[in-house]
Amino acid sequence: MIYLTNDALDQAVYFEMRGKEPGRRGNGYEQVFFGLMGNGVHEVPVTLRRGRSGIEVAFGRSDLFRFVEEDALRRMLGELAQDKMGH
Repeated sequence: MIYLTNDALDQAVYFEMRGKEPGRRGNGYEQVFFGLMGNGVHEVPVTLRRGRSGIEVAFGRSDLFRFVEEDALRRMLGELAQDKMGH
């Protein structure tokens, strides 16, 4: 489990990696990671895809984004994915 930031109520927002799978997409290779992000009250599924065009961060819908900015979390997870998945 990785702590990303605090939300508007000063609760820690975490990301927990749940699994990964390699895959092929068209002519290229991509890595897909699945996880869960939350603050202890609200949780949301997260999918990270890394391919030739960069890293895509996809969230489900959640009330979590009422307490912390979605763009900030997307940026943090993108940076985390760069570090964990390689450059």
